[in-house]
Amino acid sequence: MTKRRKSKPVKVVHRRLGRERAWGQAFLGENKLEIDPRLGAKRMLETLIHEVTHLCHPGMSESEVDRTGKMICKVLWAQNYRRVLLEPNAKPPRIT
Repeated sequence: MTKRRKSKPVKVVHRRLGRERAWGQAFLGENKLEIDPRLGAKRMLETLIHEVTHLCHPGMSESEVDRTGKMICKVLWAQNYRRVLLEPNAKPPRIT
């Protein structure tokens, strides 16, 4: 049996990226993503998937990453995956 290597956690930072003219960006060496918080829910999901794909598969072309991000987003959105915004000190909903 082989041991699984632990991957470094990905840090997601939400900041306006108007100057960069991007919805998101990935920093490979740092395992860090930046996502523009002004995006709508579906576009944010797609951008997050797109940028994580850059981290997981750095050799993929931009068109392949774009196609992959859109396909995964489409499937997750059809399965009703959504971002839920909670108040700063709110407890997460209990799932039974």
